[in-house]
Amino acid sequence: MELAALLVLVGCYGIAIYLTWVGRTSLYVITLIAGHLSALLVPLWQLLYGLRFSPELALLPTIAGQSLPSTVLISAGWYYPLPAIIVLLLSGARWWFPGRITALLTYILFVLYHLLIELVGLRTQIWSYSEALLPFGISLPLMRALMASLVSYALLYILFLNYRSSWQGLLLSLLPFPLIVSLLAYGLLGAPLWMARFLEGFPWVLTLGTPLSVGLLVWAGLILVRGVAMLRTDP
Repeated sequence: MELAALLVLVGCYGIAIYLTWVGRTSLYVITLIAGHLSALLVPLWQLLYGLRFSPELALLPTIAGQSLPSTVLISAGWYYPLPAIIVLLLSGARWWFPGRITALLTYILFVLYHLLIELVGLRTQIWSYSEALLPFGISLPLMRALMASLVSYALLYILFLNYRSSWQGLLLSLLPFPLIVSLLAYGLLGAPLWMARFLEGFPWVLTLGTPLSVGLLVWAGLILVRGVAMLRTDP
């Protein structure tokens, strides 16, 4: 799996460098680098959501008492950015246009993309969860797919807004962006869920916190859908 993640990353960087040369913009390379930076928060999500990685994975030095697999750092380069970059390129080729229906369908596809990655990771035993099933039949992989899709979709929005920015502006706006939105999605909007997990003696808190986190994530996603639908940009 690490080889597959590396091959995808090499392909993404190859295309990004080509687009940098053709379009005279460092947008794509900076976006991939920003994706790598988002991996710095993975040890925190391990603690909050009971995320466990396979012991067979090569590990990097521990962060906050948690080991970060090299595969995670490699795949982070395309994990959030890839769907956003694809939509941006489709828009430039006039194969995608902002609108209510297309924005909503794009968001749904982003959720499916991240849910597929979750299922592949679980099937190949790259990662697992200490408590995968939540109340009301909601699964933790689905929750993480909603969180990850929110980050990718917000990244799509900011890419459109900063398409014509200078490289200095791109560094300021794009480089920390996945990291900041990850804190918002996993840390703040997912707070009712992870806080409930730590209150093991009060099962009703988890019963209440799970749908509340789902509602907050969907609500935030719909706000972004509306924002993308109103875009009037021409990459």
